[in-house]
Amino acid sequence: MQEFVEAIIAFVQENERLAIPIAFLVAFGESFCFFSVVWPGTAILVGIAALLAASGISQAIVMPAIISAAAGGTLGYALSYWIGYYFKDSIENVWPFRKNPELIQKGELFFQKYGALSVFFGHFFGPIRAVIPVVAGMFAMRQLPFQIANVVSAIMWSAGVIAPAFFLVTFKDVVFQFLINNEMLIAAVLFLLAVALAIPYSMVFWPTLALFIGVGFLHLYAGGTFWPLWLAGAGGAIVGDIAAYSIGENRRDDLLSLRFLNGNAEAVSNARKDIETQGALAILPSKLGSISRSVVPMMAGALSSNRATFSLASIFSSMVWAAVLLAPHTIATLIGL
Repeated sequence: MQEFVEAIIAFVQENERLAIPIAFLVAFGESFCFFSVVWPGTAILVGIAALLAASGISQAIVMPAIISAAAGGTLGYALSYWIGYYFKDSIENVWPFRKNPELIQKGELFFQKYGALSVFFGHFFGPIRAVIPVVAGMFAMRQLPFQIANVVSAIMWSAGVIAPAFFLVTFKDVVFQFLINNEMLIAAVLFLLAVALAIPYSMVFWPTLALFIGVGFLHLYAGGTFWPLWLAGAGGAIVGDIAAYSIGENRRDDLLSLRFLNGNAEAVSNARKDIETQGALAILPSKLGSISRSVVPMMAGALSSNRATFSLASIFSSMVWAAVLLAPHTIATLIGL
């Protein structure tokens, strides 16, 4: 897959005039239900934007590229909608849904829970991007709200992918100097992001996780110091664990009534099983999850797990977790990037 991405980026490097139509095709593939599961469109667009910036091309190309990618993303979603609308009774027999039947089930739950907002957020979340427009068609969602959510989110997605990559490369020296001069500010940002990761909400978790990794990578790549970021990330994760434990302790009788846990009965049930079998130590593997990352500490509080054991497990797991999320810079350095 990496070789495929590099081949497309190399082609654009040799044919810059084709960057705009290629952005359209790449974004279309990222949003069309039959390609989205295996198509690394976001990575390709980031690479193209960074490459164009490094080549010294005018900033005037940014807006056409964003519009082109937004149009491709919009069209991919629109076609996926009509496929779901016309083939709703047999869509589960078609690849990729035939091999991944859980995609439709997860898409239906997400759509039923968030309605039109699911279409908006679908452009930003890889696991559901392929199926949300199909499910919207299967449920015969009204065209006006679907297309409004589709167009607006496609524009925001394409701008969020292309513009940062282009301008980060164009103004690299200025950005890097700012990061170096404001190391404590960057550490504070990572602390807050780590705390926010304790919120058991997928739509909060994944963007926040991406920001944590991205900001940390950029700062270290610019020549920043590892230790302040590591301590800030670990500290934020510990605070998030303690807050989640306290919430569970105070709401043990009506945990599922919490708004952010509404509809996550399975996650709560799994967390209960983990705590009952592993005790407070269940927090160690929970750091590898998304929703479970905060539901497990809540359940630890609800079941009155040993506070001292919980605290030690939280400290250890948070330190390891923060180090792992900051590791991409170290890996990139080792392989000579």
